Amino acid sequence: MKVSLIVCWMLSVSDARKVSEDYLNALTGQGSEGGRELLLGGATMNAQLFNLENWKIIGEDPVRVEESDLPGAIKMMSVVDRTGHAAMRKLLGEVGVGKDLSVRQLSREEAAQLLSPTKEQSKRFAQQFPLLSYVARVDKEVYWHPQNPVRPMLALAGSKGKYTLEVYRFKVLSVEGPRREPREWPLRVIRFKTQTIDTGYKVLPASDWNAE
Repeated sequence: MKVSLIVCWMLSVSDARKVSEDYLNALTGQGSEGGRELLLGGATMNAQLFNLENWKIIGEDPVRVEESDLPGAIKMMSVVDRTGHAAMRKLLGEVGVGKDLSVRQLSREEAAQLLSPTKEQSKRFAQQFPLLSYVARVDKEVYWHPQNPVRPMLALAGSKGKYTLEVYRFKVLSVEGPRREPREWPLRVIRFKTQTIDTGYKVLPASDWNAE
């Protein structure tokens, strides 16, 4: 059994690394442009325009896996959202604002103010579902961004059973600009599975929703 689990884990890492390499090759023009679509949620406008001169994977973290209760996670995320709605109504000085924060474009300042009243709910979510919280950036301003790909992912996840989330984190080195300055940055590949969906291995967009 242990041998079987080790083999499965090695295959998963290999698949995740290939996805990251295909994506990076698309950014440098060395591979198919379709590699940009390996971003979770598809390539945004910024992701379509972003390019890299070069890249090298110089490290990787051990894979992290979380298997947990899907209805519980959705319920707790809904609590965070409801708290955010209440904060937004107070922020705007309006009663009965009907705009869904999952689609409304928030300014950076508005998002920052939303974090304060939702801090405790976000902390509870992170304690019970740490990896899903990490992927959704529940404690970050960009959690409220309408292009957060975790929202449509969870909308398709169903409402029963458990979910399995795998996260692979690679360290990438690129040398950029006329001064040829080296930059190290993380590239995350995830796979999310429930009874109704399997995303396959996808690159998690960076927090500012660019191609990284």
